[in-house]
Order: sequence, then structure tokens, then C-alpha cells
Amino acid sequence: MSEEYDFDVVIVGAGPAGVAAALTLARAGIETVVLERGQYSGAKNVSGAALYGPILNELIPNYWEDENSFERFLTTKKITLLSESRSVTIDADLRSFNQVPYNGVTVVRPKFDRWLAEKAEEAGAMILPDTMVEDLVWNDKQIIGVKSGDEVLKAKLTILAEGSNNMLVEKAKLAKKPKPRHHALGMKESYKLSKKQIEERFHLEENEGISNEILGYSRGIPGGGFYYTNKDTISFGLILNMDVLTKKKLKAPEVFEEFKNHSYIRKLLKDAELIEYSAHTIPEGGFKHMPKLYGNGVLVAGDAAGMVLNAGLYIEGINFALASGKIAGEAALEILQSENYTKKQTKVYKKKLKNSFVYKDLKTFKRASHFLENKMMFTYVPDLLTGVFEQLLRNNGHPRKRIVKSLIWYVLKKGKLFGLFKLLIGAVRSL
Repeated sequence: MSEEYDFDVVIVGAGPAGVAAALTLARAGIETVVLERGQYSGAKNVSGAALYGPILNELIPNYWEDENSFERFLTTKKITLLSESRSVTIDADLRSFNQVPYNGVTVVRPKFDRWLAEKAEEAGAMILPDTMVEDLVWNDKQIIGVKSGDEVLKAKLTILAEGSNNMLVEKAKLAKKPKPRHHALGMKESYKLSKKQIEERFHLEENEGISNEILGYSRGIPGGGFYYTNKDTISFGLILNMDVLTKKKLKAPEVFEEFKNHSYIRKLLKDAELIEYSAHTIPEGGFKHMPKLYGNGVLVAGDAAGMVLNAGLYIEGINFALASGKIAGEAALEILQSENYTKKQTKVYKKKLKNSFVYKDLKTFKRASHFLENKMMFTYVPDLLTGVFEQLLRNNGHPRKRIVKSLIWYVLKKGKLFGLFKLLIGAVRSL
């Protein structure tokens, strides 16, 4: 290794993307350091998340054999619509999906991130916590490392996996300052319930779990609620578009408290003890607003690259971070072997990424983020659909109309047909 450099690769951020890259590189014998501003990997994260797909199994085969890697297998997925006084839930049983490698699991991020970081350290990566990276080191037009306080770490290649607050990506001249409409505020709480209470309340067997996405009853602000069941906690939260939140002059905690007061939510959280709270930003610009993914001496992965998908039915973040980090690590191996760190060579990362489900999914649903900014999705649609079900299921002692006739009558009664037609066209184009 040249004396000019301290490491082959320096990675900023010990989240799933950064650690996946470090794990891939360390296994290949590459001198790799990960710089993390938290006290440990996952320290800035609260509560849980849903992790889908086989990518974790590719990184760590048979991960489920280690009880520290996950909380519960995702055996049920629910989609719920809320109006002011009603709720309708679609309930999907996923047990048939859960064959090895498992379709999905719930994880508690501080625990999961720490576990993943330990795997990278076992492979030979160095992870330095409590290290705030403030700037990049340049040699003419090429990035050759990072600065933390008075310390300078030089590396042949830098991977930026700093999360949604991608200050360094901007400093690398790979992205412009993000607009508020392209970010959401995620508020998340963790509630304590015993393992027995969770399994009785949600009708679960041993190790079975639920994820539930919730749409509506959020003051018309684009976003949505969610909860996941862990071993002995419930992860519950609400995501709100920052731009609309600001324009409506609403306070996020007040919207959150109102959301929790809906009868559907109250029953979920009954007798549960609040033990954690956090808030963080989430990139929601989608495919069209991703930064440049590579430059001279630098690659960008995970949330820092805007690799988050919200297409209503499909919500991806951690999965994309793990996959993009793994691909960044694989690309870095080729770049190091070539000893060429200019854009001409670092573009191999984007070439590899284009063949992945991450890039293809983001491209397929590139219109989804704009479509889901339509306030009708969070006001009129939940109210209409919950009302339709109430109309069909209500027994008021009068003769029933034919189902199709009842549906047409109710939709006509609610009005806004032109807006609904435009929404349907938008859904066809976007989803």
C-alpha cells in the first residue's frame, strides 16, 4: 500500500449501506475504515423496521440462525385506510412466502446495525465511532480522503454513505441542495409490550410478525403511518412531507398526537409503554432527483444517494441500502485493481447498479413520488373507500341495492369525479 494513503477505502457512515460496503471489501482483504458520528453503529436510529428480500442472506448466509440478527419473521402484511371515523384494512398472509431465504423480517435498528457492524469488524474492517466527518480532502479535482476535526484520513477511494443529510455529497459536487418537497420527516416511537401480549393482540405464533402501512387521517399531508411487531416492542411511526407540513404551518408532533388518537391506532397501542422517540429526515425525491452516483475518487450509496422507494404498496429503504452498499464494495474492488480512480473508472459502480433490483425498481416507479404528493390520496381516497365499504356492509333494515349500483351511487354522491379520474390516470402511469 502506498505511504501516501492511510487506507485503501474510507467509508463515511456505519449504517446498512456503509457497513455492507465495508463487509464486502474486508472479506476481499482490502484495508477499509468506516467513520461513524454516533457512539456505535445504529446509535442514531430508534426502534424497528421491516427488511425484505434475500439481500441480507447474500451478505450473511443463513443470517436467521443468529437470533441477534432479527426480531420476527414477517408473516402478515396489512394496508389500512383511515377516515375521520372509519378504517378499512387489507390483510395479506405471507406465510407461504417465508421459505429460505426468508421474504422478510422485522429488525430493531440499533441492535441490527450493531450486529451487522460486528460482522464487518470480524471480517477485518475498522469502524471508528464518535467520528464526525466535516469535509473532503482534494488533490486537484480528485477526492483523496476526508477530514474530521484536525485529523485527515487519506484513501484511494471514498464511499459516502452518510444518510439523508448528505452534506458531503454536496461538497463532492455530486448533488445540489435538496428541496423540502423531496424530503419527509419521519417520527418513530417504540412501545413496550410483553412477548405474550404482542402475540395475543396481533394473533401471532412464535416468531411471527406483522407490518402495517396506514394511509389517511394525517391532516391531508402526504405521507403515512406504520407499525411493526418486534419480540417485545412495537415500532410505530408517521411520515410527513416536510414541504406541505411547513406550508400548512402545522407542528409535526401535534399531527402525530392527533394521528395516534384515531380509534384504530388507540386499540393498537392500548396499555403499551412508550420507551423511545426519534425523528429524522427521509429522502423522497425518487429516481429523478438522485445525485450523481460517482465522481473522481468517490462513490455514493444508500440514503445519501436518495435510494428510497415509496410506491404505496412497496416501501424500500434498508434493503436498497444493503444492496447498494454491497454493489459499491464490489465496484470498489474493480476500481482498486485498475488503479484508476477517475470518473472514467468509477462509473463501473453505476453500471453494476443498473443491473440491480435497486436501480430498476427506482426507475420503474420514477413517477411515484410525484403521484403520491396529490393530497387527494390522503383525504378524499381514504374517505371514499372507507365510505364505500360502510355503504356495502351496513344493514339498515332496507332492501339492498345491487353492489355495482351501490358503488356507482356512492361515488357519484361524493363528487370530485374529474379529480378522481385524473388520480386514476396518474396511478396507471406511476404505479
